[in-house]
Amino acid sequence: MKITYYKSLVCPRCLSTNRLVARLRAEHPEIEIEEIEVLAHLPQTVRDGVLMLPTLIAGARRFHHAPRLEELLAALETEQLSNPAE
Repeated sequence: MKITYYKSLVCPRCLSTNRLVARLRAEHPEIEIEEIEVLAHLPQTVRDGVLMLPTLIAGARRFHHAPRLEELLAALETEQLSNPAE
């Protein structure tokens, strides 16, 4: 299971998402979290279609805010059920 987190050091809305990601890492170390600083990786950000910050990609779901932890985990679970071989 993987989450991709697009963020920026200058994004005030990313602060609450940073706390969510820290909590997720602490409580669910089995989940891979890739953090992408958009200012340092702008071509990748554009290529991935990220238009808002923060953006969390969990399976097929995109969140543009800090969702409840349960909502994020449910998105990962749905993806895992859809693709059990991964």
